[in-house]
Amino acid sequence: MNKHMKTRGFTLIEMVISISIILMITVLFIVNYHSTDKRSDLVMAAQNLVADLHLAQNNTLGLVKYNGDAGGVPPGGWGISFDTGNNAYTLFADLDRPPAPGSPSPGYMKYDPSSEGNIRYGARVTQLPSQIEIMELRTGGGLLNPRVNVSFLPPDPQTNIYRVDTAATSTVLEIKLRETQSNSTKTVRVNFLGLAEVVD
Repeated sequence: MNKHMKTRGFTLIEMVISISIILMITVLFIVNYHSTDKRSDLVMAAQNLVADLHLAQNNTLGLVKYNGDAGGVPPGGWGISFDTGNNAYTLFADLDRPPAPGSPSPGYMKYDPSSEGNIRYGARVTQLPSQIEIMELRTGGGLLNPRVNVSFLPPDPQTNIYRVDTAATSTVLEIKLRETQSNSTKTVRVNFLGLAEVVD
């Protein structure tokens, strides 16, 4: 037997190619991880929005008081106020009661941040994650609206979809959320029956 058998190792070219392949796989994994992370942020934001709509509905059904025992149950119920100009939405207490037939009620279904949005009394502002925005608010008939309130009137609760700029109501609202980096979207729909769901 030959005691001096030659053992062959990796050449420099083979080593460079192996390292290059490992680096390419690593880069692909990291890029895919970050895009999946952004998509999951968008999905979570849409699911949280649905949960907050249900929270407003449950606050109305449960006769949750605004400002505890000092404030009482909001006569107009609880709601969510959306504004495409903000990267947030607000859970608020509608302190104005519904009008009697034929009489005006200037504050009903509207959101007044000075009196109905106090977080110490039970209101809440939900800030969307960075790079996720409220892209559009689309009401019945496909109309685009910059500001819309969804409120739930006790005791049923009756669902009100109120277009702030036109002072009109609607039967459905679609809230489209967009992740600005990948331009992917999720749509949350709420209808006049109070059903809120992620539709795509």
